[in-house]
Amino acid sequence: MGLDQLDYHQRLKKLNLYSLERRRERYLIINAWQQIEGLTENVLGLKARRLGRSRRIVSAKIPIGINGKRIKERDRTLIHNSTARKSERLFNVLPQSIRNITKTTTETFKRHLDKWLSSIPDTPKIDGYGANVAAETNSIFHQTRYCIIR
Repeated sequence: MGLDQLDYHQRLKKLNLYSLERRRERYLIINAWQQIEGLTENVLGLKARRLGRSRRIVSAKIPIGINGKRIKERDRTLIHNSTARKSERLFNVLPQSIRNITKTTTETFKRHLDKWLSSIPDTPKIDGYGANVAAETNSIFHQTRYCIIR
């Protein structure tokens, strides 16, 4: 049976691939980990801290105003949706056991990440078609709120 008879979700499953959104988010997580580990240049200026027993990426709160002038909501949204902020949110939603992986190879980190990702639904909505899922979007950030994480 050819793939042309299958819808997007069935093709992904048959080919053992992540959706485009999941691949982008996986890349952001791996890149953030590499930056805080010092394996690549920290171009996003990410900072990791231990909060209790867990490592998290932390950043300054998005300001409401600067020098007495209110920042436009549009500019606050741009900051919120920046690559650094997306990477931070995605990294921080990972289980503690993955966030705390340090002093190892990128391949080892990827193996742990992929094992965990296999438990997270990857069901993007495309042209009105999408699996019946409770999550707001297919983002790892939203999907983790609606599934049991092993």
